[in-house]
Amino acid sequence: GGKLEIVDNSRNFQDVPDWAWFNGAVQFTASRELMAGTSENTFSPGMSMSRAMLMTVLARLDGQNTFNGETWDSVGMSWAKEHGISDGSNPEVSITREQLAAMLYRYAKAGKTEASLTRFSDAAKVSPWASDAIAWAVVNGILTGKPGGLLDPQGLATRAEVSAMLERFISL
Repeated sequence: GGKLEIVDNSRNFQDVPDWAWFNGAVQFTASRELMAGTSENTFSPGMSMSRAMLMTVLARLDGQNTFNGETWDSVGMSWAKEHGISDGSNPEVSITREQLAAMLYRYAKAGKTEASLTRFSDAAKVSPWASDAIAWAVVNGILTGKPGGLLDPQGLATRAEVSAMLERFISL
């Protein structure tokens, strides 16, 4: 992986209040230039994130300069395909929570993890291809579930949730 240089990027996003559960995670990802705001002073924490954007974020985490590609996402997409993180399909589609877990799992080159997901009432909704990644993410505290004991595997990952999962992943 690349080194994560912390820059002074402590802009106050107007839509990230100090009391919000995701404030620390947003500051964590923004200060490392993994994720930027959607404008000069907004982060859009509740907005979904495209698959291409996550590929770009993970490429940045790996130390790649993602700012000199033909398009905003070309460097991240090429890197993700080359490293087996993603097949690059449907880049413009919003990423689901299980797709996010799967890309982090592949990035970590993690092995199969035994885990019981019975505490989550919707554990049966996890796609078979994502089950190893979800188990790994739960065991490692990257995916903690949502209120009501839900994994919400097919739910779209918000920018706040992506920030939180990235912070927990990087802090492992």
